[in-house]
Amino acid sequence: MDVDLLRPGTVPISPDTILWFEFLLKPELLQEHLQKSNPDPSPTDLIIKFLSIHNEQKDQETKATDSESDMVKPDDGVGKRSLKNLALKILSLKIAAYLKWDLDILENKLPLPMQVTLLHDLQYLAQEKDFDVNSMPEAAVTSGPSHLVFAVALYNRWVLRAIVHNHVSPKQNRQNSSSIPGLQDSNYVPPHVLDELMHSLEKQAANSIAVLNRLTTISAPLLPTPETFNVLTEDSTSVCQNWAEGITISDDEFHCQLHFDLAQYHFFREDYHAVQDNISKAAALHKKLVACGTNLIYCTATAAQIKGYSNACEMIRVHVPTVSPQSDLLHQLHRSIRDQYTGIVSILQADNVRREIPLVYRATLELDIQGALSSGKFTVARDLLLQVQTLNVVRKVIGGEPQCTEYIQVLKNPVTADKAADMLISALKAVMGSLGPDERHRVKLFILHLITQSDRGPLLKELVLNSPDLSVLFVKSELMKDDCEGVTIPELLLNTNWHVPVASQSKFTIDKGRLPAGMVEQQLISTCDPKEIKDLIVRLGGMKPIRPLWKINPKWDLPIPLKNIVSILPRGSLQDFSYILMAKARELVAQKDYAQAIELLGKVEQETKSNGSVSNNIMNKVTKLISWEILLVQIIQFFVDWPQSLIGTEQLIAGCKQCLAAIQSGESVVPRVEVQEQCMLCLLNLGQWDYLVASDKRWTHFELPQALAAACQDVIKYKGTKKVCKDAWDIVLPVFGPSTQQKRSSSGASVHRDSPTMGSGYTRASLHQLLMRLREPTVLSVALSLLARLHNVLKDDNHQELACEHVGLWPAVVSNSNSYHSKGVAEMLSQLLLQGLKYHPNNVSWLKLIADLCFVLGHYKASLSYYLKAAILVSDFFSQPLPRSVMDDLTFRRMIKCCSQLQCHTQAAVLCQFLEETDYATAFKSLGDVKSSSCSDSMDSYYNCIWDITILEYLVHLHSKRGEHQRKHQAMRVLGLLELNANNNKEIQREAANLRKSRFLRSLARQFVC
Repeated sequence: MDVDLLRPGTVPISPDTILWFEFLLKPELLQEHLQKSNPDPSPTDLIIKFLSIHNEQKDQETKATDSESDMVKPDDGVGKRSLKNLALKILSLKIAAYLKWDLDILENKLPLPMQVTLLHDLQYLAQEKDFDVNSMPEAAVTSGPSHLVFAVALYNRWVLRAIVHNHVSPKQNRQNSSSIPGLQDSNYVPPHVLDELMHSLEKQAANSIAVLNRLTTISAPLLPTPETFNVLTEDSTSVCQNWAEGITISDDEFHCQLHFDLAQYHFFREDYHAVQDNISKAAALHKKLVACGTNLIYCTATAAQIKGYSNACEMIRVHVPTVSPQSDLLHQLHRSIRDQYTGIVSILQADNVRREIPLVYRATLELDIQGALSSGKFTVARDLLLQVQTLNVVRKVIGGEPQCTEYIQVLKNPVTADKAADMLISALKAVMGSLGPDERHRVKLFILHLITQSDRGPLLKELVLNSPDLSVLFVKSELMKDDCEGVTIPELLLNTNWHVPVASQSKFTIDKGRLPAGMVEQQLISTCDPKEIKDLIVRLGGMKPIRPLWKINPKWDLPIPLKNIVSILPRGSLQDFSYILMAKARELVAQKDYAQAIELLGKVEQETKSNGSVSNNIMNKVTKLISWEILLVQIIQFFVDWPQSLIGTEQLIAGCKQCLAAIQSGESVVPRVEVQEQCMLCLLNLGQWDYLVASDKRWTHFELPQALAAACQDVIKYKGTKKVCKDAWDIVLPVFGPSTQQKRSSSGASVHRDSPTMGSGYTRASLHQLLMRLREPTVLSVALSLLARLHNVLKDDNHQELACEHVGLWPAVVSNSNSYHSKGVAEMLSQLLLQGLKYHPNNVSWLKLIADLCFVLGHYKASLSYYLKAAILVSDFFSQPLPRSVMDDLTFRRMIKCCSQLQCHTQAAVLCQFLEETDYATAFKSLGDVKSSSCSDSMDSYYNCIWDITILEYLVHLHSKRGEHQRKHQAMRVLGLLELNANNNKEIQREAANLRKSRFLRSLARQFVC
């Protein structure tokens, strides 16, 4: 059992345990506890405990009748505090002073409400009255006492930092509040409380910036220490702190921290000019403090942090001085790449001396330049690539990686050889002064290697001899002797007759007969001409091959039924010819050359009939299988060419029905399963639903197409009014269920997942493959409605419902819904929607469905785009009024949410007018967020899109309060026009509103659709 070390009454209690009220009775205990090497509880935990005890006892103390002696009354009599609660607050402030008021620690360890409480308590003690953030007098900042200046500076620093910290720090996990004491984490802040606090801080941000800018011009205050705060006793009658007890900090340290905090906030708001000003001042002050050896107490900004903000501003083309005059070479390299390799040569030359850039970056740079030049993306200096290659080779040689094989080829190229040699010698001379003995030896070996291996050896030798820096590496005789002087060549290599015995020569005899055979095999693999294939097979047969000819190419593979029928053909040319032509036909289908594939299959059928050695029984089997394979190719072509099919639909329908009839009639030769499935899907897409429903249902892979056909029948027959259609639902639902769930066969018997018949059931992959072959609009609508209803049932959230046609066909309840994979349903629904819109791009219902799905998944930009596409279609690009049956209130509310999430607050406010009853609360909140948002949307172009007088009146008030006079006059002008036209009849007013709607929606469509 856990024991709260700071709360009395949780027994058992260790003798060493210090209860919270003991810190009040013995003030020295707090200092002793904090000075431990690893105090438990930690200082921040103590603050949380003290403030938590205050909050828990607050209600009780307000109800109790306190005596006058138990109340502390400040000198001005403005506010009162309970003696016990005030003592706890002072203890918390003593701990904060012990932490030297480090906001990094307080922000990361304390919940946001407790940070507010702690800083407000400091303000209360400093001002000796209740703190009001909106009534800070100018004199309190510029000429107030030191402790008040410190409290004001700390609070306003924290306001800006809290805004940034809340947006960039990981969000807390959602927790359910509990009424059981001890089960709720004290660090947990309810989302609505957090939102209210952040909204309040956002309003104070502008004032805090102004206060901090004024504080950068005054002297630094004293830094309060733990001794500054006096712990209250039972005899205390007033609050009096020792503000003179403090640590003196320099003006430079104080101002450096203020400028850094301002730069952080402005960087978050993307106000880079303000960042430029503040970060440069912070960098200069920090450099001055470091140079003087000042021990930083108040300032927590580091040189690395300041440099990071400087570099970030520089990367977005805002020039900000860095901490050091010369930034690191890697940063200069990235900046040069951004500026299309400006100054890249000087950076690489410097790196050959300093060796800061990793080799992998330099190798990638060389490849990028080479690719950019070859693609023609931009033009650079003519010799830039050669210079980079040369400098990279020098860098590798110095680093002990003399991989110069490719560079030798550069030196052998007559176009670049002379320039490359000059560049290489210059690059080597530039680094000689910085090399050690080992590195100089590597350079020497590298030069000798190039002289002996490249065609420009004499030129390199001459350049080295003329360079004092390089010639000292060699003894004169090493470069003056001829290349081959002193090299002894064995006599055996000079003699062409090696006197090999005749008996041994037979071991090296080459089988010349295999050379033409290999060439014929390559021709056989590459050709698709039946006549040429037949001739090549005859030629190879005369060469007595050691393996069947159809095994020449490992990619020639046939399904088992086709292999079986080929195997019973007479061995020899006919068997090889039939196998190879059918295999090549499958290759041509994969390449979408359907006409030639059908031609090859027809040649197999023709060759079989003309061969006298084939019996009638075998010939009939081959003929049937080939005809079904031709039908399969036609169906595949039909799906690919949809809806402009080159094959007659009546011909396809007759072929598919004839193929399926062979199964139901019980013939000995039946089509392959793939052919059967494609025939079923073809008939389903051609509207032959009556035939499919009446077909035999004993085959498992027929179940879903037949169930979809039955659902389509119901849609057409009952106009979608039939309540439940469960067949397709029962087939699709188990696909997204748990892996251990049992499936049922068509007869209703339970089939275990490991049973032999399980392979005939649907998996998620096979279901996806089937759905991707749907083309007919009604079939697609039925399949989409099934997945949409399944998603709604599994989500079970009214705010995330997907609206769809025919959704009422399916059941509304799933038992044990938590065990199903809703994300898999959403993914398959998304893919099917994209497939359907590919063939039917103007289906408004599907556009709204995919917009709803994107909204539910949190893809707000895509969702808004699809909503606008649907609106474009139903209004002829907003030239007609939007029908409420399509663009209803739910759709507009989702569009408003999308705009708000995308930080387009102005657009969200305008959309609030599109509702049947204008949502003023959302509109006002959105307009209030326009100035504080980091997006670039502006109100100026949207005033003429507002026709609601109440919203315009709010804008006038808002701009007046903010001092935005130009926008105020614009809003007043529009408001005046509306009030002048208020006497127009309703028809004119409606037309005017429609014009404003159209203007706004067109601009929104250009932003998110076009």
